[in-house]
Amino acid sequence: MNTFLQFLLRTVISFSVGTSSFIAYLLLFDMGFPLTLLSGVGTGVLFFMIVKALQKKWWLNKNGLSGQEFRYINSNLKEAKEKVKRLQRQQLRVRSLGAFKQILEINRLSRRIYQLVRKEPKRFFSAESFFFYHLDSVVEITEKYTFLASQPGKNKETFLSLQQTRTTLDDLTGSLENDLQKVLADDMDHLQFELNFANQHLTHKKDLK
Repeated sequence: MNTFLQFLLRTVISFSVGTSSFIAYLLLFDMGFPLTLLSGVGTGVLFFMIVKALQKKWWLNKNGLSGQEFRYINSNLKEAKEKVKRLQRQQLRVRSLGAFKQILEINRLSRRIYQLVRKEPKRFFSAESFFFYHLDSVVEITEKYTFLASQPGKNKETFLSLQQTRTTLDDLTGSLENDLQKVLADDMDHLQFELNFANQHLTHKKDLK
């Protein structure tokens, strides 16, 4: 939400208002240069905050969110960001090609879901199972797997545990795929609607011929 362009717009507006206010105060009031300058700067800062609040309100309305909902989602996104980073670090700690591909796919799915929700926070409510259950599980299990796999002198029980962990990660990969489908469900419905409309239009044109 706090993009560079929005920040630039706030800065330009506040600078323009602050400069204009400084000149007006200087011409209309006999406050002395230091106090006039301070008043101009204060006015510019005030407008900076006002424009920022208006931008935030506009953005929230555009995304159909309340301020409380956005704070809640943003808090969960911050936690998820750290978990995704932990997951990415495990990618370089695996030694087998199979495990590397498996964790690569888990990373790809996790990053995609996180990026979609970060871009459009209202998608969060379609991805709650990812943020509250599946992401935690894949991070914890992947970290334990890479730790055990890196230990020397593995016995039969360790190999069995590693194999079971790989199977669990396969199941969790499927869960992440389902999470992604839920996040994209509205987009797919919209696409299907557009396809149906286009097909109906083409059929109608053929009938007219």
